[in-house]
Parts: sequence; C-alpha cells; structure tokens
Amino acid sequence: MKFTKLTSSVLAGATLLSILASTASFAATSTAGSQGVTDDNGGTPLPMYDKTVAGISFGDNTNNGNTGYLRLQMVPHTLDFGNHTLFDGSKPDFTADGLNLAKADNNRNPNYESNGTNQTAILNTEDAKLSDVKGKAWATVVDKQITRTGTGYDANTTPASGSWVLSVKSVDALTPVDDKGNPMAADAITGAKLSFADTQYGRTQEIFGLTGETQDQTWAKDSTATGVKADDKDVAKDAIVSNFSTPLAANGADITVASAADGEGQGANVFGWSRENIKLTMPKDATVKNAIYKANLTWTLSSTVA
Repeated sequence: MKFTKLTSSVLAGATLLSILASTASFAATSTAGSQGVTDDNGGTPLPMYDKTVAGISFGDNTNNGNTGYLRLQMVPHTLDFGNHTLFDGSKPDFTADGLNLAKADNNRNPNYESNGTNQTAILNTEDAKLSDVKGKAWATVVDKQITRTGTGYDANTTPASGSWVLSVKSVDALTPVDDKGNPMAADAITGAKLSFADTQYGRTQEIFGLTGETQDQTWAKDSTATGVKADDKDVAKDAIVSNFSTPLAANGADITVASAADGEGQGANVFGWSRENIKLTMPKDATVKNAIYKANLTWTLSSTVA
C-alpha cells in the first residue's frame, strides 16, 4: 500500500508541473522592436534577410566587351589538344577534342592541363537556323549595320549589311610555359601548324537568343523599324573558306575565314568547326619537354568599305 501512495504522489507532481508550463510567459522581440520602432534587437531590425544565388553554366558564354553596329561577338577561346604520354614523330597530328590521331594509346587526358574535361567549347543552341553549327566550336559576327542612325559618318559608311572580313592569324610559336604560365621561349617549337577544315555556317535574326547580351535585346524591334528587307541574305558560300591553316609563328599573316559583300550577313553570322576538324600538326622532328605548350591566335573583324 505504501508503494501505491508513492506512485500517486509522483503522478500528482507531474500534473502540477504540466499546468505551470502551459501558463509560463517567454521573452521575445516585440512587434514594435522588430520593425525598428525601438531598438529591441540591438542591431538590424526584424525581419532580416539574406540571399542565395544558385548558378550553373554550359559551354562558353564569355562576353568580350565588344559593342557596335558591326562586332566580333565570339571566337573559340580555348583549343584543347589534350595531354599525351609522349610525342611520336610518325603520328604528329592532334585534334581539338584532345586526341592524338592514329595513336589512341598515347591519350592520357582530353584536357591539356590534365583536369579531365576537354576545354574546346561547343555551341549549345536550339535555333533551327543554326543547326549546321550546333555542337561545334564557333565564331560569331553580329551585323546590325542596318540600324545605324545619325550623322557625321564617313561618306562611304552606310546603314547597310555586309562589307566585312573575318580573319585569324598566329601571334607566336608553340611554346612551353613554366609553372607560373611564363613562356620558355628558348624551347619554342618551330614549324607547328594549326588547321581548320569543313567550315560550317549559319545565320539567325534571334541574336539575343544566341548571345544573351543586353545590347542585342531590341534587335527585332530595331531591325523592323528600318523597313529594310533587301539586306536579308546569307554570306555567299564561295566567300566562306572551307579549309584554312596557319603556321604557329610570331607575327603571322592574317588568314581569311569569311567575307561578306554589300547586303549580306544581316543578323548573327556563325562559323563553326567540329572539334575533330581542328588540327594541330607538330613537326615530325620536334623535341618536347614534360610541359604545357601554348600558342596564341588573334581573330580580326574588319570593314572593307573604301
């Protein structure tokens, strides 16, 4: 019986504590204080906020900063010929998908820095006008010259598409770099060549959809406002160079990629190459170091108006 009474006493105590808890009052920042009427929070008023940005990207969407009625909007910023075990002079050709042609057992990594992923960017697009260049390394010339307005231009400058040339040239030889990226000029390779084959072409009026640059956002409205329709023609096929190459050497000569005549190329003109059609050919007698080798190219868009 004593055990039973003890149990009853414990239960009664628990019930009493429960009642006290339900009627207790807890401190909090007041509504007035949370809105900054009084400084109850001792700092930033409530409610307070912060932000998160979730980001992901695909391909190369680098903005080069170029502006104007006629502009060079994109070029292949990196051509990645991969990392390889050795150099075999009998198999001197490498492609921009990171492979040594005809010597598959020599391919260590499709990334020349050995980071895993090949860095030769390709075009992502669902624009049917650009189907021939989708999935290819690409260069873009934007021609919005029909929207040129105002006065003070040279007499030969008109609000019309075309009269431009896209070219590329070598800046320096294929040269090893040290761990800081500095060129080791004494060990540069003489006689290497870079070639592009089977140039493809596409042209679209959906410029903003291609570039994502705010300067192209009003193109549809601006181009319609001009009332000009006769300019809406592709760059002529025979003015697009299908195959071209350049020696990798200092102060190389400009090699024409494409040229637009008067009235051609309104909109965005895209030139594309499959990665396997961009080839680096080393001289067969080249002596290589365990190093990263680099060479630089300059792409130029120029006007041919007299």
